[in-house]
Amino acid sequence: MNKVAEYINSFMTFDNPQLPEILKQEQTIKDIHIEPSVGLEVGKFLSLLVRMTNAQRVLELGTCLGYSTIWIAEALRQTGGKLISVEHNVNLYKVTSQNINEAGLSDVVEVIWGDASKVIDQVEGPFDIILQDSGKHLYPVMLEKCINLVRKNGIIIADDALFKPMGFPEEYSEPVHDYNKRVFEDNRLYSTLLPIGHGIVVSTKLCD
Repeated sequence: MNKVAEYINSFMTFDNPQLPEILKQEQTIKDIHIEPSVGLEVGKFLSLLVRMTNAQRVLELGTCLGYSTIWIAEALRQTGGKLISVEHNVNLYKVTSQNINEAGLSDVVEVIWGDASKVIDQVEGPFDIILQDSGKHLYPVMLEKCINLVRKNGIIIADDALFKPMGFPEEYSEPVHDYNKRVFEDNRLYSTLLPIGHGIVVSTKLCD
């Protein structure tokens, strides 16, 4: 960890005691579908966005073990909002549900087991914030639906935005790169790319 990261993390604290427990689970649970969490900086940023916008409805596509879920839900507990979170892997769905229960956030979060590309057709908008962290091949495929579901001036966040320059395999990096190009070229959105975690693209919807 470089000095800048050390300095930043010296100010960071976890909003919920279950969060460091999930980081331990990442190291111990043997499942090929487990990917690294969004990390402390991104988690704190997600929580900040919920509070800044006084979000009431948030949709999360992809939970893994529920790390980002708990960051978002803890903030929504403060705003009085609710989170719908989708996970397609049944084992991860069960672990996430347990983690949310252990975090005391079951009344804030509805976890849905299913394919995000199908579940997105079943949920009703508008949402204040949508977090895209599902299968990377789904990013460009689901973009239009995400735009339709988020409210005007709402926010779409995509995790792992820097997979391409970080050298991740093309099967993961190319769909994300395609997504990045699309959001920056779409005149309905105003977007920026932040180099925290594996990178996040933050887009706000300018018009319906």
